[in-house]
Amino acid sequence: MKTQEGNENKLWTKLKQVVLDAILSSTSHGLPNIFRSTNVVIRIIWISFTLISASYCVFNIINCLIKYFNYEVTTKTRLYNEYKSVFPAVTVCNVNFFTSENAVEFIKSIEDQKFTKNPFEDSFELYAKGIIENSSNFNQVRQNVGDSKEKLIVFCMYSRKACNMSWIRYYYHSIYGNCFNINSGIDENDNKVPIFPAVGPKRFLGLRLILNVSVAEEIKFLKGNMGAQVIIHNKTESPFMIEGIFLSPKTETNIALTRTFYSSLPKPYSSCESNTNDKNAYQSELYKLVFENGFGYNQIMCVGFCIQRLIIRNCKCYQANLPYFSNSPPCVSPEQKICYEEQIKLISGTDYIEDVCFKECPLECEGMFFEKTTSTNQFSNEEWIKYLQEYNGSDSVYFNRTVNADHLTAVNIYYERRSYFAIDETPSMIFTDLLSSIGGTAGLFLGISFLSLVEIVELLIQLFLVFKNQNKVG
Repeated sequence: MKTQEGNENKLWTKLKQVVLDAILSSTSHGLPNIFRSTNVVIRIIWISFTLISASYCVFNIINCLIKYFNYEVTTKTRLYNEYKSVFPAVTVCNVNFFTSENAVEFIKSIEDQKFTKNPFEDSFELYAKGIIENSSNFNQVRQNVGDSKEKLIVFCMYSRKACNMSWIRYYYHSIYGNCFNINSGIDENDNKVPIFPAVGPKRFLGLRLILNVSVAEEIKFLKGNMGAQVIIHNKTESPFMIEGIFLSPKTETNIALTRTFYSSLPKPYSSCESNTNDKNAYQSELYKLVFENGFGYNQIMCVGFCIQRLIIRNCKCYQANLPYFSNSPPCVSPEQKICYEEQIKLISGTDYIEDVCFKECPLECEGMFFEKTTSTNQFSNEEWIKYLQEYNGSDSVYFNRTVNADHLTAVNIYYERRSYFAIDETPSMIFTDLLSSIGGTAGLFLGISFLSLVEIVELLIQLFLVFKNQNKVG
């Protein structure tokens, strides 16, 4: 019994000695001095300062960990000069869906319904559009009732050179009808063609258009306004998702462009996804619909499809001011309008977009947009109109009939500067920064480093050896 107690005392003595030796030889400053001090006052001082330093060290390390796992970013905005760039795509439309003589005949055939529709709501125009869009030969009829390319685009010039009109492509806009896409990189026969290079930041080096926004007299009652809409967009964006600039008759509008590119870090730094350029990256029905529309992915358009899908499912019709993808008829009847309003209340009063749409519509991390500065001045005068009517050059096909200046509008689109803004994100703290912060804090307040961890390993090994030798002796 005494032998066993003696062995235990020897073991305990060895363990204490091993731990004490490890503390006294430690590279940290606090503990060795606490055990080394023989004066009580000095020992209390070392204990106090060691506890304060350790507490503040732990506090700072916790803050570093919180900051790291918050995935904060640093946003940088820089201005770059670019001497070789491309001009954006431009889509032009008459703001009136019905403009032609063919439209006159069609409207006369349903004119008995005119006074049942509210003119402030453009209800009769929507009613007429609904009939056309439900017709069996919709693609042909819709082009006949609106502007042709030759009628709408009176004159087109880029960088002082006449545009190749065959490079201007037809585009159907569910609100404005017949539109035409300039500089899309695809011609009217769906063949690839060169795009306009950005020559310089001068108005005369940009795109100049003169548009005829006339509407047949007999159908002017359909809409109270007259003019054109010009939509400036990236070639991978749908013109439908960009709000255009309205052009008034007898007015010249100047649009100076500035480009801004942005790039966000993907999850977990933000809610965006890095692979939205791949049409096979997600199996979502809405995600694939965006690519089937013929343009690059855009979450706004995807959400538009999501809302449209809800309306089609519940109302059996589609809403014209949302992206269109179904063979359903437009919402024109009173019952359909009531149903549509109920769906909008559902969307605005609940988290439908967050809970349903965002799950099928990932947010893209990269994109670009145009900042537009506009100015206007009067366009045309009586003497200029006379000169125009008398002109008989080879390019005067349009002016073989009487010109009414009230129907013309001009627009100049150009880059304001050669430079562009780039907005980029970088992580505020990466893993290396986290290690550096923890190491710096620990070294400053406790005097320890990464190698100090080896001392703990050494202590554990020595304790293990003590127990192992004691068992052999036993």
